[in-house]
Amino acid sequence: MLLSSVAFAIMILLIVIQVNWFSSTVDYQKKETHQKLKQLAPLIAMEVNGIDHNLFHGQNILVVDLPREKITNKIDSILMLHGFYGKVYFAIYQHQSNGVFLSNAYKYRKELLSSDIKSCISDIVSFSVVKDGTNKREGESEEEYQSRIYGESSFQYFSPVKGLRQSNDNDLWISLYQEQKLSDIMITLMWQFCLSIALLIILFGLLIYLLRSLAKHKKMSQIKTDFFNNLSHEFKVPIGSIRLASKVLRQSNNPEKNHSYHKIIEEESELLEKQVDKLLRISMFESEFSQIKNQELDLHEIIEGIPEKLKILIERNAAKIEFNLGSNQSLIYGDKEMLTSAFVNIVENSLKYSQEGVCVYITTNDDGEQRTIRIKDDGPGIDPRYEEQIFDRFFRANQGNQYKGKGFGIGLSYVKSIVEGHKGNIELVNHYPNGCEFVIEL
Repeated sequence: MLLSSVAFAIMILLIVIQVNWFSSTVDYQKKETHQKLKQLAPLIAMEVNGIDHNLFHGQNILVVDLPREKITNKIDSILMLHGFYGKVYFAIYQHQSNGVFLSNAYKYRKELLSSDIKSCISDIVSFSVVKDGTNKREGESEEEYQSRIYGESSFQYFSPVKGLRQSNDNDLWISLYQEQKLSDIMITLMWQFCLSIALLIILFGLLIYLLRSLAKHKKMSQIKTDFFNNLSHEFKVPIGSIRLASKVLRQSNNPEKNHSYHKIIEEESELLEKQVDKLLRISMFESEFSQIKNQELDLHEIIEGIPEKLKILIERNAAKIEFNLGSNQSLIYGDKEMLTSAFVNIVENSLKYSQEGVCVYITTNDDGEQRTIRIKDDGPGIDPRYEEQIFDRFFRANQGNQYKGKGFGIGLSYVKSIVEGHKGNIELVNHYPNGCEFVIEL
């Protein structure tokens, strides 16, 4: 119990650690993404400025004049180049009330205007080193000339020179905003999280298997101890009775007394022989059922022969066996010796575990092609705690006096194997504390 509690506590702790790791990783990734975008903002501002220097340095800029498609493609390509595959929104704007506002997501206007990921576009110094004697060619427009100059320059540099406190309302700004959706972040972490959860599940399964194995080992160890205790008791009692009777016979000359002690020796010897037979059955428990002799036999004849086989026990307990054999199809196919042993075992248990005067009722009836045999007694019944274990091999319900009733705990397990070997079914109908009933379908 203590081991189970410790194991469960460890599992809860591992789950808490896993959830905490996931939460911390999500927060860290959010901060890292934010910082990376913040560092990228000046570069984006310079690249956008490089699309048209004159336009972005003008005083009266209109939204319609801004090359929206070029700006969008330029920003997207830069973001992609730096590993941003999720949607990042941008806005180019002025702080004045009727100023320019261009964005690829107008629904995030408020977030883009208040974003701290931004850089000034209009106050960027640009210069280049060009070859000496580079003059404007005949028929070349100003735009073509500027483009050729930039293309032929040996060095170009764009630098933001104005900070936030130096800006005025006419300055043009670019801001970035990425909606931090947990689902987007989870996509990047999902495989790690799923792998961790899978390993936790495997660990939990192994832990459960270990605990069950330990419980099973403990149970088997206890069963083994009980079995050998029962075994020694089952042999010790009849051997003690035989020894005592033989000692009395050596000292007695009374014929009547001698006869009764001879009878005791005979009965105890028979009992000892039965116990040895049970031990032999244990050794053949598995292989015996592959050798079922399938022959025609009379079910009612087998049942009616039970009292003769349990005559001594019936007389000793002043018990009764009553029959109500209502089946019209008593001829069945099976192994007579095994089925007889199965029915005798059930009735014998009723006699051994009940008080004197117990009555056992055996009934048969037809259910289609099947025969149903009910063996019921008016004894104390079986404690409901043991119902699920009653057919387990070597199991014996603890009744205070462990050895009262005599047996190794293989009887009902043996019966179940016989019935199932004949493709039948057996179940317990418990009437605790007013007896129990075994229903067999063949």
